[in-house]
Amino acid sequence: MSEKIIEDVIRETLIGDEQKNALDFVSYLRVNEIEIPPNKPGGDFWNAGYKGRGICVINLPAVYDDHNGFDTFINDLPHAWDNLSDGGKGDGVAGFPVHERTKEIIWANVRPHDLTCHGKCSPGSTKMIFGKKFDNLCSSFLGIYSPDAETVDCMKKIVGGLKSDILKNIQNAESVEEGRS
Repeated sequence: MSEKIIEDVIRETLIGDEQKNALDFVSYLRVNEIEIPPNKPGGDFWNAGYKGRGICVINLPAVYDDHNGFDTFINDLPHAWDNLSDGGKGDGVAGFPVHERTKEIIWANVRPHDLTCHGKCSPGSTKMIFGKKFDNLCSSFLGIYSPDAETVDCMKKIVGGLKSDILKNIQNAESVEEGRS
């Protein structure tokens, strides 16, 4: 059996808006240099990352009672969300303006730690997300299930912010390293 390319699996398993939204999100990831390596045969998770750092996991097909869909779990990386969390002010930060609707979508998809978690998140963390406090969060604390087009647009903003954080953290580490030389 050969490795599975995510776009092929999307075309094989999803239909209608689900397919369109999944392809739109994956296209955004590819255009923005987010790596999505082919999956091993029999696997249904794709780990997407930038410069060796994981950004999200895409589960496909996610089987629901009445249809196939796709799920995306956004990772909580060390120092990630610097551009996405706002220290409780609730208004976003430079480089990532946050509109009320974006906050509502993010808040509605916050994922608490529970028995379905696969990460090392026990007992769960506490995080302030756009001025709202959440307790007992999973390490993949943003779980988005069968997103509509509006939610996919929000996911793109999140990924853009995380990519920006990764770049900033790499640059900071290089500056520290240069200072030691």
